[in-house]
Amino acid sequence: MRRMLALLTVGATAAALSGCGGGGGGGTTLTAVVRGRIMLVTTGAAPSPAATVTAGGATAATAADGSFVLAAVPVTTTRIAVTATGMKALNQTLPTLSAGKTTDLADIYLSDVGYTADIATRVVRSDTAAAVAGATVLVSGLTAVSGADGSVSIAGLPVGLGGPLVQVGVAKATGYEDKAIIFDLPLGAGANSVGDIVLSPPVGEIPPGPSTIRGKVTWTGGTAFGGTSVSLLSRPGGVVVANGITQDAGDYGFWAPAGSYTVVATRSGYAEARKDCDLARPDVPIQVDLTLTPAP
Repeated sequence: MRRMLALLTVGATAAALSGCGGGGGGGTTLTAVVRGRIMLVTTGAAPSPAATVTAGGATAATAADGSFVLAAVPVTTTRIAVTATGMKALNQTLPTLSAGKTTDLADIYLSDVGYTADIATRVVRSDTAAAVAGATVLVSGLTAVSGADGSVSIAGLPVGLGGPLVQVGVAKATGYEDKAIIFDLPLGAGANSVGDIVLSPPVGEIPPGPSTIRGKVTWTGGTAFGGTSVSLLSRPGGVVVANGITQDAGDYGFWAPAGSYTVVATRSGYAEARKDCDLARPDVPIQVDLTLTPAP
C-alpha cells in the first residue's frame, strides 16, 4: 500500500511540472506591443502603397499616415523588418521589449539607397557644455544610450536621412527637456558628422557655477526684477542655446563656449529687448545688461 502511494505521489509531481512548461511546453509566451510610423527619405511622407512591418511573427500594414501597431510581439524578439515598394528592405535591431508594455519607435525612415549611414555624436548640457551620461537617443527607430563622456554612436541608419526642418529622432534624459534631433544635411553612406546634441535643463534654472555671459535685466521704476525670461541665441542662425529666468535683482547667467551670441529678454507688458555680444574666451566672462521699456 505504501509503495502504491509513493508511485501516485511521483506521478502527480511529474504532471505538475509538465503543466508548468518544464517538460513538454504549454507555457505562456510573454508579449509586448510595438508601434511607430514608417516614412520615406525620398519624399518625407508615408509610403503609398502601404509598407509591411513584421516582428516576431506579428505583421501589419501601415495606415495612410504611415503608422503601424504590432500586437502580441514576443518579448524575446530582437529585430523588426519593413518592406515597401521602391525602397530597400529594412531589417534592424529592436530595443529590449517588456511584457505587457508598448514600445514606441517613433518615425522609422526607409531609404531607396540603403542603410549604411553612421553617426557619432555627444550629448552635452546647454549651460555648461558638460557631458550628459545615460541620455537615450532615438533616431529612425534605433536607440542608443550616451556613455560617461556623453558619446553616442548609431550605425545602420538610412542613407539620405535628414534635411532642414525634418525631425528624425529625439534625445531624452532625466532632468532635461526633450530635444528634437534634426540633421541639416542628409546622411551619406559611412561616417557622418552631425555635431553635438545639446540638452537644456528645465526653463527657470540659473546655471550653477561661474557663467561666461552674465548681466542684469531691469526696467524704469522697478525695484524687484525677478521672473523675466532670458534666452541665449547663437549668431548667426538664431538657434536657442539656453533659457533662463532672472533672479530678484535682475541677474541672469549662462555658460557658453567662445562664440557670437544674442541675449534676448522678454516680459509681459514690455517690448522685447535684445543685444548682440561676442565671447572671445570662456575664461573671461562678459557683461550684457538689458533694459526693458513698456510695450507700445
